[in-house]
Amino acid sequence: MEKALTLTEKKRLDILAAAQDEFKEKGFLGASMDSLAKRAEVSKRTVYNHFPSKEVLFHNIVKELCDSFSQAANIQYHPNKPLDEQLYVAATSEIELLASECFRDLNRITISECIRSPELASSTLEHLGQQKDGLHVWISEAMNDGRLKTADANFAAQQFLGLIKASAFWPQLFMSQTFPSPEQQKIIADDTVLMFLARYKA
Repeated sequence: MEKALTLTEKKRLDILAAAQDEFKEKGFLGASMDSLAKRAEVSKRTVYNHFPSKEVLFHNIVKELCDSFSQAANIQYHPNKPLDEQLYVAATSEIELLASECFRDLNRITISECIRSPELASSTLEHLGQQKDGLHVWISEAMNDGRLKTADANFAAQQFLGLIKASAFWPQLFMSQTFPSPEQQKIIADDTVLMFLARYKA
C-alpha cells in the first residue's frame, strides 16, 4: 500500500503540474510566479518556499524527465538470459513511456525553452549529463561480460533509443502524427533489438 502524500508533498506536486501548464502556454520568459501560484491554488510565498526561482522550477521539470527516462530504462542485466529478451523489455518500456502525452508535453516545454535560451540550454544539458540511465548500465555490463562488442556504451544506448524515437517520438512531437498502434509498437521493438544486436552482439 502506497504511503499517503503529506500536504507539503501534495503542494509541491501541484506547483510542478501548474508550472508545466504555465510554461507550455506562455513559455519560460512569459511565465510568472504570480500566475503559477494562482494555477496551483497556493500562495506565492509557498511557491518560493519550494522553488526559489523560475530556473530552479524549470530544472525540476527537467529532473522529472530524467526520472522518467531512468524508470523506463531501469533494466537489470542477467548474464544467463538471452540478450534479445532483455532488450525487448527495455524497448517496450521505452515505447510505453513515449506513448504518454504528459511526457511529450514535458519534452516540448524543455526543447522549446532550450532553443530560446542558450544559457538555460547549457545548464539543462549539464544537469542531463549528470544522469546515468539503466540502459547505459545494462549495455556496459553486457560489454564487460563479453556478450556485446566493446564500444562507447553511452553512444550505443543513444543509438538504441534513437531507433525507437524515429518512429515513436519525433513524428508525434513535431508533426502531430498518431502514435503507433500496439501491432506497430511490437514491430518497432522487434526491429530495434534486431538492428542493435546486428551491430553490437559479440
